[in-house]
Amino acid sequence: MSGLRVVIYYVVAFLGMWVLQRIMPLFPRFGLTHIAVVSAAVALVTYGITEMPGGYASAYGRAVLAWLAGTGVMSLYLTILPRYTGHPYAYFESALALGALIGAAELAVAPKTAETAEPER
Repeated sequence: MSGLRVVIYYVVAFLGMWVLQRIMPLFPRFGLTHIAVVSAAVALVTYGITEMPGGYASAYGRAVLAWLAGTGVMSLYLTILPRYTGHPYAYFESALALGALIGAAELAVAPKTAETAEPER
């Protein structure tokens, strides 16, 4: 399922950036090629971060890790962009919004670990 999770992260990041730049007035505007490259970076880093604890993190823990990874990658990426908006926190809010989408996607597809599964009787 690991390859499928990377694809899911990529699709969620791609669609999330594409939709958020249309509904959030301060979200930076990118072309589709630009969105594709940034989405690949977000997907790969998020997958790497969520796999670091192995099978010991719960589904909620993996979702928090995915949220932090998505927000972190977008924050780092958006800080290298020139500031086109007058609001100093616009890019951080944009990164938080995309990170929340990535975290929700991880919560939806997170594998159930032995610690979170119902115990046998």
